[in-house]
Amino acid sequence: MVTSKKKQPQLLWQIDKPGLPGTSYLFGTMHVRDIRAFDYQELVCEKILSCDAFATEINLNQAKFLLSEQSMDLPEGQYLSDFYSPKKYAKIARFFQKYTGLPIKHFENAKPMMLTNLVTSSLLNNDQPVSLDQFLWEFAENNNRILLGIEAVEEQIELMEKIPLDYQAAALWSMVKNVSRFRKNLIKLSVLYQDGNLAKILKSAKKSAGKLRKMMIYDRNEIMARRISLLAAEQTLFSAVGAGHLGGKKGILRKLKKAGFNLKPVPNHRRLTIENSIQENL
Repeated sequence: MVTSKKKQPQLLWQIDKPGLPGTSYLFGTMHVRDIRAFDYQELVCEKILSCDAFATEINLNQAKFLLSEQSMDLPEGQYLSDFYSPKKYAKIARFFQKYTGLPIKHFENAKPMMLTNLVTSSLLNNDQPVSLDQFLWEFAENNNRILLGIEAVEEQIELMEKIPLDYQAAALWSMVKNVSRFRKNLIKLSVLYQDGNLAKILKSAKKSAGKLRKMMIYDRNEIMARRISLLAAEQTLFSAVGAGHLGGKKGILRKLKKAGFNLKPVPNHRRLTIENSIQENL
């Protein structure tokens, strides 16, 4: 039986440019602990060791101190329950307890986005002790790479401050009402990530960001592409950013190409060997 050749994942890219210190890399991550996100682990660790520096979207060591609870707190005098009727709030409380095991009373001053993020992380498998980004950061740290953040933590805090609270509240309520569909979409995204289909990953990211896509995706792509260019000029660099930022006309890959970089996808030979073995035994 003849099967169509499946397009290979394009999550890891080699980036070069005349005059730079050497070859750098750009990797699209998924910010989860699901084992399906770790297919590239062996290859990515190999490439991290070939570079002087490692960078994630923000410096994760600084984030521990600067992304404090205050940045996720509601303005003084506001409470989570203010955004919902008593009936809806009671339903959110039961929902939150069920999926996180935490009582909502500890989050009365938290922005709705914080609760959404906590539930989201519980809906996918937590096979690994830390997220993919954190795992790669710790690997780079343990191997004495220079550790960098592409965006400043303060910029991330400022970005979160710009997301309207009413919008956050509506997103949380939508999750509560449609948790099965929400989980299904998360699983679908993890499969798209395994396939490395940047076009479909971007489409999913844009749908998730909704009317905030310019602020959450496009504007950040511009900043990250510019910073990666500057950092790669100083030393060989391995950059790891959310896969939704790579593809498309406004994606980081296109912007780096316009900046004069030569880009080449790096195949995951370990995965190819496994897939070819499966095909041969069908």
